[in-house]
Amino acid sequence: MLALKNIMKNRVRTSLNIAAVTIAVLSVILLASLGSGLVTTGESAFKESLMHLWITGQPVDLRASYASAGAAKINNAHQMASDAVQDPRITHSIPMLTEMIYAYKNDINPRAVFGLGVATSGPMVVISKGSALNISTHYNDGAYNGAWTREVLVDSRASALLNVSVGDTIHVGKSVGDAKGQVFKVVGVTNSLAGFSVNPMIIFPFSEFQDITGNHYYDSASMIMVRLKDPEDVHAVKADLEVQYPDYMVSTNMEFLEKVIKENSIMLYSAVSMVLLALVMGGALVVNTTLLSINEKRKEIGIMQVIGLSRWSMVKSIGLEGLIISILGGIAGCVLSIPFTILLNQGIESMLGFENVLVLNEMFLIGGFVMAMTLGLLSTIIAVLRLVRIHPMEQLRSI
Repeated sequence: MLALKNIMKNRVRTSLNIAAVTIAVLSVILLASLGSGLVTTGESAFKESLMHLWITGQPVDLRASYASAGAAKINNAHQMASDAVQDPRITHSIPMLTEMIYAYKNDINPRAVFGLGVATSGPMVVISKGSALNISTHYNDGAYNGAWTREVLVDSRASALLNVSVGDTIHVGKSVGDAKGQVFKVVGVTNSLAGFSVNPMIIFPFSEFQDITGNHYYDSASMIMVRLKDPEDVHAVKADLEVQYPDYMVSTNMEFLEKVIKENSIMLYSAVSMVLLALVMGGALVVNTTLLSINEKRKEIGIMQVIGLSRWSMVKSIGLEGLIISILGGIAGCVLSIPFTILLNQGIESMLGFENVLVLNEMFLIGGFVMAMTLGLLSTIIAVLRLVRIHPMEQLRSI
């Protein structure tokens, strides 16, 4: 077959074109898998959190690497949480504070970690090693003059990063200087709240974390999480809370997930842009191969037209090159997406602690292959348009 001969004749060019289509198909499949995985992981995380409503000052990104001190906060958090739980439909109302802090052990290598202050006596925290935090009495009816527990929990990532285990003491503070005067004992390890940040995490009693980060002045919290007795009441309770607290935003699990995704829109747009670039490059190379093949055979095409060979026969010969390249690239992209998905999931889990962030399904594979076939079809259309413009007599005069 002439198309196969042409492909074998220009092996380097053919290999580069197949690689370009493969990368384009692989990028599309992995991006679709990532999008599906993020939604699935987010829905699972919110479901496992046992919470139904989230009260915030404005949309915030819990997975952000750094939390600004000027980020939206809820003031008078203790009173607000206490008032909310008076509603018989609400079983738990838990304020949470998130900030980046510095931590180290034995004056060695201060590291930035994700600090989280929360009432850990509720349903959210399961201890995998050691014990839970003792109930803190540091907050005393509006004043922060009660006794400190000086206890923290760490997740497995922070345990490895700081080289600490149950029973060790660590220095923590909003700055490295502040950390010198703040010593806490690690009493337990838990990964229950690891999904709130991509960073290693240290968990404090809520009021003590407010104090060391300066958020005790206005009794500030990043959010208040609400658990309902009956999840079917979520919309009714949300409407009542919105009336009661008009200055804050009340979101259901899905609404809060949408806000988190919007906060990460720049990264998602960047990923989409890279995939589109790969598609354009792959398509351009396939089309370029078709045009080069036609240009190299202009004289032969002129002769074939004069002796009566139909344009369709020439289209089949030349357009088939692009189609074969696209099919090979599509198959390679679909096959490679399986090990790539596994490797990426393993890497993300080892670095960030999130499992199965990429979710691959057969529809993504079918879509990737269809996209490759579309590139092949595009090259065939380009071949037809180019051949129509070739006049046999002009080509014969140049012989």
